[in-house]
Parts: sequence; structure tokens; C-alpha cells
Amino acid sequence: MSNSTACQLLVSANTLDECKLLLDLKVPWVDLKDPRQGPLGRPSIELSVALASMMSKESNSMRPWSFAGGELSDWDHHRDWPLIEALGIDGHIKFGLAGCQDLERWMDSLSSLVGSMHRPQQAILVHYADESLVQAPSWENVLEAALALGTDQLLIDTAIKDGTTLTDLLSPSQVARIIDSAHDHALKIAVAGSIRLDGLTQLRKLNPDWIGIRGSVCSNVKDRNSSIDPDLVLKAMALMDRNYHRETNVLDPANSS
Repeated sequence: MSNSTACQLLVSANTLDECKLLLDLKVPWVDLKDPRQGPLGRPSIELSVALASMMSKESNSMRPWSFAGGELSDWDHHRDWPLIEALGIDGHIKFGLAGCQDLERWMDSLSSLVGSMHRPQQAILVHYADESLVQAPSWENVLEAALALGTDQLLIDTAIKDGTTLTDLLSPSQVARIIDSAHDHALKIAVAGSIRLDGLTQLRKLNPDWIGIRGSVCSNVKDRNSSIDPDLVLKAMALMDRNYHRETNVLDPANSS
């Protein structure tokens, strides 16, 4: 991830064509997941390998990229190992921790999984803001796990995708404290969770390293499974620009969907 003074955009795709579109639009971080399989739905092995191959050919770009690895509690080492292989040395994989409160020795399982990667920094641990609804560890426990494993990137997200946004669950000051605590430990952090375009400016000011979105740039903003709208992606990128002002005539929202 980037440094905390230059918040950038992460957009999740769910097809190879969407990945190509995001690359063409110069989205800073391209992520791949299957929204039908949950907040961190694992994409198919075939699609993951195709993205990895595509990114390996991006010789002029050092942009980061990632897969969603699903929930640690659902991970099947035999079934899902090809995802780790597809990462190579440059890819990243995000792991949700829903259900880990009821999973004995989840930290040992995570340690073994991270240890099988080329670098621990390829793993991104996810803290769910609605942790109590999905029996996930607290922010403090996720932070402790990241430090113990030697990872350097974290994501805060929402597990329940019912339209509730990150800032419906946490106040801006609470989000800021989480971001600051990550930075205090020299960790980088992305924020996500059904973030709407009109919320990007406020979140950007809290200085996360990345803001992750999908639904807000879909052709049907209420359906995370609908296709990505390139005009909405461009608008999101404009909103991430610190020099952007609402009065600037960049992709008028009336014409962006």
C-alpha cells in the first residue's frame, strides 16, 4: 500500500474484463473477488490465475493487486492452495476473520497459511467493523495478529452487505483512531464497507492509505453483482484527488449512471 499522505483508490472487480477495464482506467489498486460468495468471496482459481498472468505482463506498472481469500474459517488448504500459488511474489490476498472467535487456534492456522507465502507482507488481514454480528476478532486482536505475523497491511470492512456503510457502524473519529493506531505501528491500512461516492472525500481526509469500493461504481449501485460503470470509476478517482472541488464539472453525477 501507499504511504498515509497519499490516499488512493482500490476497486474490486469480479471478471477479467472488469480487471482489464480498471487497468485501462489506471485505477491504483485492482482487486478481484466474487461478491456472490460473501464480503470477501474467493474468485475461481481460473480467474485468479488469469489475473496474475495479466499483472505479470504489466511490466511498466508497479501497481499492487490482490485476490479475496474468503474467510479463514472456510479455508480449505487442499482446495484453495492454487490461490496462494497464483500470487507469485507480487500479489496480495485478503483474509476475513468471521467466525474466528469460535475457531480454536485460529491464529495458528493463520500463521501456517501466511508462512506458506513468499512474503508475509502478501497477506492482508481484515477487521470487520460489525465484528459482533459475525463472531470476528476485535480490532485490537487483528492488529496484534498482524504484528505477530509480520504482515504490514490491514483492511477494515463490513461483513454484512445490506447497505449499511462503514460510517453507519463507526463514527469518523472511531475510524480515524483505527487508522492512526495502524500507522503508529508502521502498518498501512485500507478502509472499505459499502462506501458511497459522496463519502469518499470525508474518508480520504482521515488519511487511510487506500479506500476500497465496488458497489458505488457498479451500474446498479444497489447490486454489487452488476457490472462496473467506467464513468463512475472516473468520478471516484476525481473525488480522491485533493484538488477536486464539487463545483468542478467532472462527470456530472446526473450523467454518471
